[in-house]
Amino acid sequence: GEIKAANSADGQTIWIFNTGGKIYSTPTVYKNKVWCASSDSYLYGLDVRNGKQLFKLKNDKPVVSSAACADNMVMIAGGDGCCRAWDVNTGKLRWKFDSVENFVVTRPQIIEALLFFGSWGNEFYAIDIKTGNSRWIWSNGHTNRMLSPAQVVPVITHGRIYLASPDRFMTVLAEKTGEVIWRYNDPEQRVRESIGISEDGNTVYAKTMDGNIIAIDATVPERRVKWVSSGEDMGYELTPTPVVEKNGVVYAPTDKGLIYAYRASDGTFLWKYRISSGLINMILPTEKGELYVSSMDGKLVKLTVL
Repeated sequence: GEIKAANSADGQTIWIFNTGGKIYSTPTVYKNKVWCASSDSYLYGLDVRNGKQLFKLKNDKPVVSSAACADNMVMIAGGDGCCRAWDVNTGKLRWKFDSVENFVVTRPQIIEALLFFGSWGNEFYAIDIKTGNSRWIWSNGHTNRMLSPAQVVPVITHGRIYLASPDRFMTVLAEKTGEVIWRYNDPEQRVRESIGISEDGNTVYAKTMDGNIIAIDATVPERRVKWVSSGEDMGYELTPTPVVEKNGVVYAPTDKGLIYAYRASDGTFLWKYRISSGLINMILPTEKGELYVSSMDGKLVKLTVL
């Protein structure tokens, strides 16, 4: 239940803020404030310098999703069927969308004044951040909520939204309309929820359940596979954490505390490194050849890529 700030040079704790519940939310920094939700049902806004509480914004049920910020607003879709937006300077509620089916766990994405996220109700939403009204809602047609596009962090590029779900489909939707561009289940490359995008926005990566990376050409509206990773696979894998690319290397998370690195040009295996025995929460690369990695057993690790 703690939100922490650590010194990036030596990992020493700078400040700690205690919430009233457990935290599954990924913090985000916007306008010199740290925004992070807790299962105590509140979204907290803290001073990034000292961790002082500036805002405590109420939801009606526990929140396990993450916030997104834009246009001087902080937005979060919670566990109460609502997506809310508050003013980051005053804490005033700007709007509330109250028609989310089931609850939300993901990190929403914002592009062109639209907020995108999926829920555990087999639906995916595009919300207008100026009005709080839905621009469109896509349903995958399933009745079993465990097949929902809920865990995936959406990838948006070239006017298209890429999703991967437990039904083992990769789905591509039109950003402006929600129309299905293509939707494909490949029994040879069973994708799940872990996807990512190249730095140039032209390739979408998906981690398969069998521990490979598949690279999809994002410049064309049809499904075109550029490569499938080779050399060493990750084994059976279900971690929903996003895949990331930096400086020509694709970094893939696992549920065994391992990070796998592949060459972005052709998917050749480069190396692997274990930081823990728990699931990798996030891989955050920097311009300086560093990786900040967190895991579910409470570790935050800084690595140098040689």
